[in-house]
Amino acid sequence: MKYFFKIFFLLFTTILKLNAQDYSIDNYKLGKFFTSTSLLPSNSVSQMTIQDSTIWIGTSKGLAKSTNYGRSWINFQNVPEFANSGIYALSILNDTIWTSTGYLKEKDNNKIQTGSGYTFSTDGGLTWKHTGQTLDQRGDSIEIYGNNIIRILPVIVPEQNVTFDISLVPGKVWIASWASGLRYSTNSGQKWNRVILPPDNLSSIKLTDTLNFYYDPRKNNNFLAFSVLAIDNDTIWCGTAGGINKSTDGGISWKKFNRQNQDFPILGNWIITIKQQRYNSINRIWTTNWRAEDQREEFGVSYTENGGITWTNLLNGVKAYDFAFKDSIVYIATAEGLYRTDDGGRSFNRSSLITDPETRQIITTSSVFSVSVINDTVFAGTSDGIVSTIDNVDNNFGSKWKIYRRYEIIGSNKTSYAYPNPFSPDDEYTRIHYSTQGKDASVSIDIFDFGMNRVRTIIQNAVRSGKNEHDEIWDGRDDNGRFAANGVYFYRVRINEDEPTWGKIMVIK
Repeated sequence: MKYFFKIFFLLFTTILKLNAQDYSIDNYKLGKFFTSTSLLPSNSVSQMTIQDSTIWIGTSKGLAKSTNYGRSWINFQNVPEFANSGIYALSILNDTIWTSTGYLKEKDNNKIQTGSGYTFSTDGGLTWKHTGQTLDQRGDSIEIYGNNIIRILPVIVPEQNVTFDISLVPGKVWIASWASGLRYSTNSGQKWNRVILPPDNLSSIKLTDTLNFYYDPRKNNNFLAFSVLAIDNDTIWCGTAGGINKSTDGGISWKKFNRQNQDFPILGNWIITIKQQRYNSINRIWTTNWRAEDQREEFGVSYTENGGITWTNLLNGVKAYDFAFKDSIVYIATAEGLYRTDDGGRSFNRSSLITDPETRQIITTSSVFSVSVINDTVFAGTSDGIVSTIDNVDNNFGSKWKIYRRYEIIGSNKTSYAYPNPFSPDDEYTRIHYSTQGKDASVSIDIFDFGMNRVRTIIQNAVRSGKNEHDEIWDGRDDNGRFAANGVYFYRVRINEDEPTWGKIMVIK
């Protein structure tokens, strides 16, 4: 984990010489800029939130929503106030939607996560506004906290300063950012107020304390904010790379809980997500925990029912990303699939290979990054599309899946393509996309190397029917199960007795 923090801070000391933020707000109307389509904007779905029966998703290529359980999508990719298409955070309260955007900036052969601001709507997405990334002016080096003068390292550039989480309460927006930490705004991002959290060597702070520390995120993991949950205007939870922090006075005083300072602690100090589960008389705060620097820390999830005094730890060793709840049932998105428990973690069900029996689509990754629930339908976002399953007394969780994926419609049996292309067989598959124009067809697909030697037969005289567009998967292996070497390969699609179509696939490991 120390290596990870070194990567995050590699250029931190040199980027402070760039310009500070422009806080001006631009206004845009949706008008012609939104598009309605049956397809997702991207198959990489990291953010998902349900508002009533509307699914909102944040992807690597923009924001979208569906009002009909994923059958079609309204896509906001072309709305001009989205400074960049990558959605790093998404939060909704009634008709108010906030997102943070960012991108990977190339510098010295490294890709640096860079924040590009906030896009928000107060009318359900009909009109939008944009404000720049939260940053300091060069002179913002002092913060008054009680009788203490806290010296601050101003964060004046967007590099290493992506906002990873947003939480909304009436009249206030809370944001958790890497370099600039926890902040809030009461005027739609025109001004962001810095929140002082306990440094690594303290488990709490309050206004009457005598404090003497330098607020420097390079030297204090607890200043590196990653998640935030505002229960109301008083109770705030903030997850950092140094633990989970709780305030009951609107963010003035804080208690910190981490692996090292409690008898019944959380598993790991790097808090990726915080969610609240409420049903009957139960009120639980759930966290996803990642290992930070202490070797005693573990990956997994933790929850508390007593405000953080003690924690129950589950899924030890599992990298978890997100939670969703349906009364007593908890769904947990993890690197090993989608977990389900209805007894507080005493037992779990987990998704296995996810396939869609209607379309024969397969989700080729085990990682699930986001999860939400509408009534009895569970939706989950992966790097390979969205999946859904019904979970009720008549349908067991995971017994049948539906897959929603993006592809480019071709509408002709005389053309085809492969995606992603290039691809790396070490961590992904490629799909060969073709059309049978809605007719029953016998299909054969073969892979050849650059010398036109057959490498792999994907399908041979397979019957395909029931829809126009089809995908077949190549995992990058030959017929003997060995990974293909780096290079250019050719595929051939033969449909019935028609002239075959050809295409190229580049393998890069």
